[in-house]
This record gives sequence, structure tokens and C-alpha cells, in this order.
Amino acid sequence: MTAATGSPNVVRRTCRRVGLDRNPMRRREDRLQLAVAAVLTVLFLITAPLLSMAVGSRVYQTEDRLARAQAAQLHQVDATVLEVGKAPLYAPITPARVQWKDELGVAHTSDYQSTGVVKVGATVKIWLDGSGKVTEPPSSTRALSKALLITTGLVFAIGVCFGCGYALLRHGLDRRRARLWEAEWATVERMWGNHGTRPDQT
Repeated sequence: MTAATGSPNVVRRTCRRVGLDRNPMRRREDRLQLAVAAVLTVLFLITAPLLSMAVGSRVYQTEDRLARAQAAQLHQVDATVLEVGKAPLYAPITPARVQWKDELGVAHTSDYQSTGVVKVGATVKIWLDGSGKVTEPPSSTRALSKALLITTGLVFAIGVCFGCGYALLRHGLDRRRARLWEAEWATVERMWGNHGTRPDQT
């Protein structure tokens, strides 16, 4: 079979599977289910990107302003490594004890978590907060990471809501189709009398 003759067959099979054919056996419930599925799909493709862009942009701007404000309160100094601990197996950090001097020349000592290998006597750059305590360095990716996390969760939540709505509709339609099926077979049995046998009773 060539591609020219195969393509129409593929299209026809696809249309038949999604209910776009003219099958007289399809009920009104089948067409309603198909229409609702199409509407929900279109709504999801429209609302999910728009809401994720709007919410993601707002979250990013808020987190970026917060990160800039926090970074403005931090400052970096050079510290000397006094002791080096054993790095845990579950985290790529090296615990150390460092010492530095402030603007007045007063020495300070504190614990420090290094993301690389350090040796005693080495000089490392550390970040201090407004009170002079060692803190994490300002993150340049936190705002973007949080925005992506929230938008991903939002898209997932929208999909779950639409999916649950469709599942509830389909459940109701399936029950209605089952009742109609039973009613129609009851009618056929009355017409056939005792000589008729239902296919599911053979």
C-alpha cells in the first residue's frame, strides 16, 4: 500500500476513533462527550499559557525585587580557613571553620559551608548579612526557579481540574448510556418474546 492510499485510511480511522464519522450508532451522549472534550481541550490550550505567563511574570518580578533587596544588605569579605571537617556523603559541601576581620580590624570566627574543596590556611570569599553573620550568597536564579515551579504547578492544576470535570461528565454519560442500552434491549425482548436471546446472555 502506498503512502497516497494509506493516508486517507489513517485519516478515516482517526476520525472514527474520535467520533467525527457519520456512524448512525452513535448516540447524542457520544456527540456531547466529544464536544465537551474538544471545548475543554481548546480552553486548556488557551487558559493554561495565558494564566501561566501572567502568574509567572508576577512571581518573577516579586521574587526578583525581594532578591535584590536582600542582596543589597549583604557584603562579601575574605576569610581564612582555620579548620576543615569531613564532607558528608549525601551533600557536595565541605564544612569548615573560617576567620575574618571587620572594618575595625576585629577578628570574627564562624562555621562555613564550602561548595568546593578547601584546605587549612586557604582564603575563601564569604558573604555576611547586615548583622555580620555568615549567610548564603545571593542567588541569581531563585526568582526564575520559583516562577517556573509555580507556573508548572498551575498548569498541572488546571489540567487536573479539566480532567476531573471531563471524567465526571463521562461517568454520568456512561451511566446514561447503560440505562438506555438496557431499556432498548428490554424493548427488543418484548418484541421477540421468549425466542430472543441477548448477545451478552449467550
